[in-house]
Amino acid sequence: MTNLPKIGKPATSALEAEGITTLEQVVAYDEKTLLALHGVGPKAIEILRKALAESGLAFQTKYENQAFTIIVPADCDNAPKRRIMRDYTIATAKADRKTLEALLVENFVWSVPGEFEIRGRTNFMNELFSHSEPIKSLELETIVSHGKLGSLNGTMIQKNGQHVYFADVFEFENHKKEARICKIISYVIIKPSI
Repeated sequence: MTNLPKIGKPATSALEAEGITTLEQVVAYDEKTLLALHGVGPKAIEILRKALAESGLAFQTKYENQAFTIIVPADCDNAPKRRIMRDYTIATAKADRKTLEALLVENFVWSVPGEFEIRGRTNFMNELFSHSEPIKSLELETIVSHGKLGSLNGTMIQKNGQHVYFADVFEFENHKKEARICKIISYVIIKPSI
């Protein structure tokens, strides 16, 4: 674990009050959230940004969308397949047919073990869009890739308060960085709203 850089006593105290004592803990936050803490200013954020970059880390990226909030790990942009998996997941949440057509092979297969298997990109999109619910937020926690394989996990909160926890295992058509997705196995836990 890496100690926080020298960002000034007020900023350090503000971060410590939030339980942030190491540089590795900073990556769980976006800049806007940290700037909202009393004592953390633009200078502290700039020092943190440089320290994170020197360690190969970055602030979390938070997208504000007209329909819902999207939070993703900041390091997706330095690995093409992680970016593809991120974009796929956001496209499924947005019901973005054009993006899905670009990211999935025509004979795409989606399965949820013990539940169902859907074959064909068009069949998948028809099934997905016929059951889509309004979403409040989507948070992707971990995205990893290696060769033709990858995985991610996250949480989606629907506007009705229902939480959907998911983990997807991806298979790509080949090892190339622009490879499309040919198969996904999804594991889902749904927690009804209280």
